[in-house]
Amino acid sequence: MISEQPGRLAHLRVLVIEDVADIREVFVMLLRSEGAGVTAVGTGREAADVVARHEFDVVLTDLGLPDIPGDVLVRQMANSTHRRPRIAVITGYGEPYLTRARQAGAHAVFTKPVEWTRVVDYLCRPDLAASA
Repeated sequence: MISEQPGRLAHLRVLVIEDVADIREVFVMLLRSEGAGVTAVGTGREAADVVARHEFDVVLTDLGLPDIPGDVLVRQMANSTHRRPRIAVITGYGEPYLTRARQAGAHAVFTKPVEWTRVVDYLCRPDLAASA
């Protein structure tokens, strides 16, 4: 469901990390329809390269990446030396992966199939706007 209030996420720079191209494209489309600035990659290595060169307010990442375990990537980003983004996981995995993602530093965990309005509500939180 696309919000009726376009531009609610105009203050956010979002990195999407999702290895399934169709899902990645849908996330990009939905985030841009809300006004977010979006960069999208398909692997953990690509994400690490992009994060080293650019700052993001939020990272939305899958856990089932083809090259780096998602919780390892979350931990790397959470322990980054520069500005730490808010990290949200969107995954089809269940426990114990969800707990490991939280322990690694994820601020929020959503399970697939995800209700998009919950993700947007999370992204609209005032503490995210204050970090932009």
